[in-house]
Amino acid sequence: MLRFGCVVELAESLAGLGLPLELTQLAPGALQGDLLALSFGCLQVLRVRFDRALHIAGAKPGDRQLFTLELDPAPQAGPLRSHGQTLPANAVFGMATHGEVHLTATGRRSVAVLAIDPTRFQQEATALGHACLDELLLRANWLPIETGRFQRLCRRLHQLFALSEAPWPQLSGPSNHSWWQTDLLSLLIEALAHAAEDGPSLPRPPARIEIVKQAQAWMARHQGQSISLDGICREVCSSRRSLIQGFQDHLGLGPMAFLKLQRLHGVRQTLLAADPQGTMIAAVAARYGLHNAGHFARDYRMLFGELPSLTLATGPKSLSQSRRALTTAQPCLRGAPGDANPGGWIPEDRVR
Repeated sequence: MLRFGCVVELAESLAGLGLPLELTQLAPGALQGDLLALSFGCLQVLRVRFDRALHIAGAKPGDRQLFTLELDPAPQAGPLRSHGQTLPANAVFGMATHGEVHLTATGRRSVAVLAIDPTRFQQEATALGHACLDELLLRANWLPIETGRFQRLCRRLHQLFALSEAPWPQLSGPSNHSWWQTDLLSLLIEALAHAAEDGPSLPRPPARIEIVKQAQAWMARHQGQSISLDGICREVCSSRRSLIQGFQDHLGLGPMAFLKLQRLHGVRQTLLAADPQGTMIAAVAARYGLHNAGHFARDYRMLFGELPSLTLATGPKSLSQSRRALTTAQPCLRGAPGDANPGGWIPEDRVR
């Protein structure tokens, strides 16, 4: 398991697993969390836990089908928002193989991601009598799952993660890998098929989400330029009211506040990769349009919990350690092939 202390470490770790996503921390304070990655045959299972609001964006991997769900929804954290839509707590989301990721997560979260080759997933669905699931996944990016089925899937994932973190070997061996792959895919496919048959029609994405996406992309392409709210409105052909309301609805803050966060993240990423001996922090900040040194240092410390000078001093070493941890922190996977109780089963009432 990899523990991370900033969004750059998490983003680099996800990229190393084939998920190159752009992460923006939306709430102040030092980010803390962990990433657990497991593989069972053709199925990859991730668990990501973090304690600050994040905005997650980027292209989906073309070679894998993703299924994402929240393991421990906390009412005080508020709902997840995907492409402008509020997701119910029992949703499986991110399923559409085309398009992009556009997710806003507030508060403390624990999220599981199941990734599999789309062709292999369809073969498994067909074998279970649900050959039409591929048509569903082409048009639906998320589905609300019946409560009992959703809870069974979450309990099984909790059991899997508990076994992987146990101090003694639990999960390995070809038979165990095959068992977990079959079991998880069966639970997921049956839940999706039931939701597709009996679930309600999904609402259309709100119109303002496209304005927000256009504005975010334009900001990213003009990181060092002086940008005004009216200037953004002209570029995306929007009124001030629509743009502000769109950002508030989908990201929880206004467009200019998001612009500042985006630029502070750019500075942090640059400092983490820079040579401490040959880098001027003020020059890096100015490159991202942050020219007031006092305001920049204050805002940076408030957002990330440390001064930019500390980031610069520890950056390259910190990132290299994270990359090494990702490759060496896989759980010890050994077990007895053919064991009738794969993985050393833990009763559900003992897993938390």
